[in-house]
Amino acid sequence: MNDNTEKSKPTIFYAKNSEPKKHSRSAKEKPSGWKGQRKDNSSPFNAKRDHNDRIETFKPRNDKSEFVKKRFTVELNQSQSAIANDSPWQKKVRNNDQAPTFGYDGYRQRKEETLVYSENSCKAVFKHRRIAIVKLFITQEMTYQFKDLIDWLVKQRLGYDVVSSEQISKITQTQHHGGVCLIVKKRVPLTLLDYLEESSDKDHDCILAIDDVNNPHNLGGLIRSAAFYGVNGVMLRQTNLLDSGSAMRVAEGGIEAVTAIKSDDFIASIDMLKQHGYQVVALLPCQSKSIASSELHKIRFNKKVALVIFQQINMKLINNADVTLHIQGNENMPALNISVAAGILLSNLKK
Repeated sequence: MNDNTEKSKPTIFYAKNSEPKKHSRSAKEKPSGWKGQRKDNSSPFNAKRDHNDRIETFKPRNDKSEFVKKRFTVELNQSQSAIANDSPWQKKVRNNDQAPTFGYDGYRQRKEETLVYSENSCKAVFKHRRIAIVKLFITQEMTYQFKDLIDWLVKQRLGYDVVSSEQISKITQTQHHGGVCLIVKKRVPLTLLDYLEESSDKDHDCILAIDDVNNPHNLGGLIRSAAFYGVNGVMLRQTNLLDSGSAMRVAEGGIEAVTAIKSDDFIASIDMLKQHGYQVVALLPCQSKSIASSELHKIRFNKKVALVIFQQINMKLINNADVTLHIQGNENMPALNISVAAGILLSNLKK
């Protein structure tokens, strides 16, 4: 019985240690690392045998999978952190340079978009033309003043960035931004014919025709006075001047309350206004002895009036006007600022 059992057991043969091969370098310099072992034991059937004639078994490394998991976890956390920091919904002041471009190249942005800054101007845009808002830049101190605007931007999935005052100064190129700046779509002006068709049913109307006023501060002052006294339309040759950030800041949101009218030919526009029953009144920037004009208190205004305002005297416009007037001054100051003079004229017209 025992003999049969001994016969059934497999016979294991152990190979004797062969003499090491001689190499050019000594045995001490011979590498004994993992690469050398793998080369000698490339097959699992050729397991290396130690001095005690034991068969060594090699276990696979288990730390590789754990290393991959740890590395993946670290990269995932880093990516999530980066996404959270770059999210426009984070109320965190950004110190990196902010560009006003929002989905457009520079040329198309300058053509279709403009910057609006200062508190009253931005609030006026949100009140009258919020659908044109593209993006908001605001300081942390001003977020409470624009809580409704920020809530609306979040609902509309539009971006806003809480940035420093220095960053807004770089965007607007001015220090007078008030801690808030909007990127908005430019308004599309009406032609005079379209405006007259829309206002044909009005009994009272007033249009401010501005010629040769290129200073954005004077233009903003004119628009502010026009909005204050209820002027309905503002006619210009270059309506893009109304999109100037400086003009909108000085106007304090008044630009949003008036209709922009584009006119390439003021003489033809004046004739068209006369045909539609408008009284054309030209306001001289200063009194001139060579031009016949009346004082303001002597003028009776019609229900529909078009006030022509200019800084440089234009005789063609004066000759086509129904009434030419001036505001009397004295030797100390013969003339007023054009926006102040227009405000006085509009106040008398209101009466």
